[in-house]
Amino acid sequence: MHLPTGSVPKTFFILIALFLACDLAVSVSAAGPSVERIGPLSVPSTAGEIRQAIEDKGYRVALGDGWTAEFWFARALPACTNTAPGALYPELGNGEFVGVVSFPKGTSDYRGQAIPPGAYTLRYQYLPQDANHMGVSPNPDFLLAVPLALDDNTAENLPLKRLIGLSSKATGTGHPAVIAMAAAGVPANMSKDNQGMVILTVEVPGAAPGKPEKLGIVVKGQATQ
Repeated sequence: MHLPTGSVPKTFFILIALFLACDLAVSVSAAGPSVERIGPLSVPSTAGEIRQAIEDKGYRVALGDGWTAEFWFARALPACTNTAPGALYPELGNGEFVGVVSFPKGTSDYRGQAIPPGAYTLRYQYLPQDANHMGVSPNPDFLLAVPLALDDNTAENLPLKRLIGLSSKATGTGHPAVIAMAAAGVPANMSKDNQGMVILTVEVPGAAPGKPEKLGIVVKGQATQ
């Protein structure tokens, strides 16, 4: 039935406005994970060696629920050979500097430990396959987060004991801040594996020119035990 314009009740327009507002809210909340390129690391107190070791452009990752993280990776990963059995990334060496991450609102690591807001270096570590670690993760490759202010020698591969001690400063516990790695997908994108883990894939320059390394980093997901 057609109603003359002057006879349409005001409540009709109010209902339409509410409907559009609800529709917009649903669209925003349904926004999925996203990856965008960003500029240089902007933490004022960052040591000069760290700035020189990382690329000028980084990645901002958002999961659609308000959680964000910003990553800057090494200008070039050194040539290493990791002979540990089952290593997903045999080209990375234990204790090796891989990049920097900033968590504006904090986060939790693969063990569910809280990591406070701030910036951290990321160093690779193959998880020892002993009785304490068997079955913890489908892959033995991890990145350990170290408070940025405590780690400025990017050329040094940190020994395991020292790396664990420094990384534990990020959690305030006796355990390091561990970020799981996974098989890489399409660079500058996020994907979900069959365990529901959300994985960021990035491409990092390798030691040989023109031969970048693809790395898969779990940005959402925790160990089941």
